[in-house]
Amino acid sequence: MRFVDREVELGVLEEVYGSGGLVIVYGRRRMGKTFMLSVFCRGRDALYFVVNYTDPSLALVDLARQYGEQVGLTYTPYFRSFREFYDTLAGSRFRVVVLDEFQRLHGTGGVTELQASWDLNPGWRGKVLVLSGSAVGMMERIGLSPEAPLYGRAARILKVEPFGYRCARVFVDRYSEEDKVRAYAVFGGTPGYLSRVDDGVDLYGNILRLVLSRGAPLREEPLISLSMELRDPSRYVRVLEAVANGCTKLGEIADYVGVKTSDVGKYVGVLVDELGLLERRYPLFERKRGKARYYLADNFFRFWFRFVFPHWGLLEMGAEERVLDVVRREIDSYASLVFEDVALQHFVLLAKEGDVEVTNIGRWWRGEVEFDGIAVDKYSKTAYFIEAKWSSRPVEKRVLYRLMSRAEEYPWRRGERREVYVLYSRSGFTFEPEEDVMLFSLKDMEERFEKARPRVLEV
Repeated sequence: MRFVDREVELGVLEEVYGSGGLVIVYGRRRMGKTFMLSVFCRGRDALYFVVNYTDPSLALVDLARQYGEQVGLTYTPYFRSFREFYDTLAGSRFRVVVLDEFQRLHGTGGVTELQASWDLNPGWRGKVLVLSGSAVGMMERIGLSPEAPLYGRAARILKVEPFGYRCARVFVDRYSEEDKVRAYAVFGGTPGYLSRVDDGVDLYGNILRLVLSRGAPLREEPLISLSMELRDPSRYVRVLEAVANGCTKLGEIADYVGVKTSDVGKYVGVLVDELGLLERRYPLFERKRGKARYYLADNFFRFWFRFVFPHWGLLEMGAEERVLDVVRREIDSYASLVFEDVALQHFVLLAKEGDVEVTNIGRWWRGEVEFDGIAVDKYSKTAYFIEAKWSSRPVEKRVLYRLMSRAEEYPWRRGERREVYVLYSRSGFTFEPEEDVMLFSLKDMEERFEKARPRVLEV
């Protein structure tokens, strides 16, 4: 298997390993947290536990079983309490202890007893204790909230995010750059999805095998993910469906779902803050109530609600090829929105490497005027207006003129700023760059992403 990137996260873990401490690692399911931690533990004296139960008695018995197996006991030890279990770990010879799916101990007393053991047992000094979990909101309440038992005790807190395009494209190395963008549009940046893709098979073959066919591993993935996190996921599914169909404001989502605007906020809040499946965006420098728009944060969920959920009846009848034909016809229309994200990621990479200087980057809209991206440098009073075109034909100069015209609507330092226009095109341009105009073809982007290629380990 290939382990891609996570250099920053592993660097943090290595730093803590030098002196010991508590680390909280959290993120959505399928983000590769377990794989990352297993790589960190390789060659080290480490104990790795998975909390499989929310019932305290069952959890304690199961953790005792795992402990006995890992230390080579011929019997299953008995622990009278979580505190006794934790103290045993503190007194063991093992330098690293990982408790995965730790959020399942919330409400069992296991979190509070860990606090007591960590604070009072000197055996923890010099050891690394990693608490990992996939329920984002729950893990934040366990370790990040001021009221949490473990608040202030973590040496480092790592939120494991989905891969951006720079890393995701590595999973489909044998594809053309166009198909790499399409694959990112379908499978997103989730390592658990990307690792299943066989780039020796074309994209549509992978979509059929992994998503559309009966028994495909990702065919019901969004529904399974929601059912694992929520007691009644049906209303949340409806909210995600609304956003996938273009409802970006709370009122629009409420109308689609069939509830009051005042009621839909709680569902949206869970999807944004607890599960990270929705993204709340504001126009750049205009973070005000009523300005927010909502978008699906995960490309695969976006793809699934666009192409799978609406055709569920056809899939149940075994008409996967008919659905695949729809995907073939509409994939580039769908991928055009994702290409905007890829373009912004490329621009951020330019800023990171010092090719452009920016202090803020985001999006902006007002009325009918909208930009794929806006970046500003407050020190040089420069505004960058970004447009991305996923067209099979080269971009003509009239696109540049329209971008220049729209830029007049942007209020930041209007009349005193320098304006730079940044165009991205899948198929190149019919004109050459000029002063304050930056042009990037997909080939240009490919070269930059290759230059910034992440580390890949064979494990």
